Amino acid sequence: MPNGPLLLEIALPVPLPRTFSYRFVPAEDQDPAAAPVVGDLVRVPFGRRRGVIGLVTRAQALPPGVATVDGAVLRDVQEVLGPEYRLDPGRLELARWMAGYYALPLGEVVPLFHPPAPGTRARKSRKPAPEAYPELDPRAITLTADQEGPVRRAGEMLREGVFGAILLHGVTGSGKTEVFLTVIAEALALGRGAIYLLPEISLTPQTLARIRSRFGDTVAAIHSGLSAGERCRVHEGAARGEIRVVVGPRSALFAPVRDLGAIIVDEEHDSSYKQDEKPRYHARHVALVRGRQAGAVVMLGSATPDIESVARAREGRFEMFDLPRRQGVALPEVRIVDMRGTGVREGFTDDLLEAMGRELDARRQVLLFYNRRGFARVMQCADCGDAVVCPNCDIGMTLHLRPRRLLCHYCGHAEPVSGACPSCGSTAFLPAGGGTEKVELNLQAHFPEARVMRLDHDTTRRRGSYHRILSAFARHEADILVGTQMVAKGHHFPQVGLVGVLAADDGLAMPDFRAAERTFQVLTQVAGRAGRTRPGTVIFQTWRPEDPVILAAADHDFGRFLEEELPVRRSLGYPPFRRLARIGLLGRRLGVTREAAAALADALRGELEGRRRTVLGPAPGVFERLQDRYRFQVLIKGDMTKKQKHWVAQCLRDLKVAYRGVEGFIDIDPMAVF
Repeated sequence: MPNGPLLLEIALPVPLPRTFSYRFVPAEDQDPAAAPVVGDLVRVPFGRRRGVIGLVTRAQALPPGVATVDGAVLRDVQEVLGPEYRLDPGRLELARWMAGYYALPLGEVVPLFHPPAPGTRARKSRKPAPEAYPELDPRAITLTADQEGPVRRAGEMLREGVFGAILLHGVTGSGKTEVFLTVIAEALALGRGAIYLLPEISLTPQTLARIRSRFGDTVAAIHSGLSAGERCRVHEGAARGEIRVVVGPRSALFAPVRDLGAIIVDEEHDSSYKQDEKPRYHARHVALVRGRQAGAVVMLGSATPDIESVARAREGRFEMFDLPRRQGVALPEVRIVDMRGTGVREGFTDDLLEAMGRELDARRQVLLFYNRRGFARVMQCADCGDAVVCPNCDIGMTLHLRPRRLLCHYCGHAEPVSGACPSCGSTAFLPAGGGTEKVELNLQAHFPEARVMRLDHDTTRRRGSYHRILSAFARHEADILVGTQMVAKGHHFPQVGLVGVLAADDGLAMPDFRAAERTFQVLTQVAGRAGRTRPGTVIFQTWRPEDPVILAAADHDFGRFLEEELPVRRSLGYPPFRRLARIGLLGRRLGVTREAAAALADALRGELEGRRRTVLGPAPGVFERLQDRYRFQVLIKGDMTKKQKHWVAQCLRDLKVAYRGVEGFIDIDPMAVF
């Protein structure tokens, strides 16, 4: 690169499908080797903003005297970030692939590849709290014959330096984590690095402690719960090769691990791997692409694999291995309790209360799952029937007691609790329905001697609260843990003898083609928390005891669920048999938003329909108004080319101009369509 001014093309994080031209003027004493190259991150002014981080996509000598490009005066680059933040060829290729596949400008993908505030120095680290998970005690590990199969195959791929995808279907407690760690050990022995993905931050401390106990200080976590300085420290350490294993949720996938040899996607079925805001990528899919580019082994593991992953295995694109047996103890017995016509006291059947009493008397722990937070779902008038509705979302507001208020879980709007109906003035204004906060209070009434903890969004707002609650429960500092879907994740609680699901059929009524799959997954996962070290019991309370999904989950029978669900998906033309894209429109004026949605649907039909592609809609969202914006959507069933996706994205940009106040987005491979 010449030692003189450069003309740079830079991709910036703005919703425009283009790059922007800037000038780089080196300092008089600057080493020519320090000039920016393709892949570097730079800070530049953009409009009135300063310090906007962009990606250099082209660098060339700037002819003397040239100060404008296409009539615009060139502005100067403010700073070139250090080489630790440069996108190496592999990650640059990945960023370009993501921009093409998800129909985004390259600049809107770039923020995934660097921490916030790059270059921030981490404060002097405080001494970490001691990890207190029982399974961290050092012990000799001997792989079972079932475990040796995927380990052997992954080792062959690593030694050959070729990409391979392995789907590990193992029942809860079957030793999937040990397979993952053994594969990582083989990658490290060959001088290569690894990334270990988890669906939730809440799982990171427990898994990180286990991996660190195996591989020491070459392991670090990266996630949004860390400070900017801590995230920069991990990023820079990985880029320099000091950190060889990076652990964390989906954002960890983009860490600059050198000579990447293995990517683990633990609980690969989890919808948390799909980002629900721009850029709307799926980390499982992107992990496979990064693994292919790096010649790495990608291992996907779950007790309830995503149906699309199983389909890929059946097509021969993944190799699939089974771990059908738990280590040391059998899967728990699952009892289905019919709630119809039985005495249900504050959400508990007699069967569940009696089983809880027996476990507590035996000094064992109980875990209860109820996927609704708050004290009551709504405040409703017994005289006129009206309920308090959020003014921004047209959805009933949830009653919370600590602090006492009505809260909308979609926009955060809060109101004080009134003693009278705002519509008719009646004092018969009462809470209806329940949530985890109410369950917690009822448990204290039923079992006054028991120590009860709650794990949901309300109890985990403060930094470190996930870890505090989970580790306290693991140390048996509480007898009962009640929570939302957070408790169904891959936690290991050795003393839990009973798991109770208060409403096992709750998710089946959701208007989404994945409702049955999600229900089966969450029931199987939460049931797997019981009986990890000695025989355990699970109780499904349900109004639909004959439902095939409930029955399959109770029998731990993934195969039966799969064979019942796949024909339904095929007949309706949903994944894994056809790809799906969701086009969403949002606007503050109902009429304008509806009109824009109709115009968009007509344009999409004219351009895309046919050749095994179907355009459905427009249709209002199930929750038509959220956060004071009306919502409509159009679904496209079938494959689209990169060119067609970007044509759709351009349609949305044109629509924004034609229909003032209407915003649109394109969601490729959506995880939900309601």
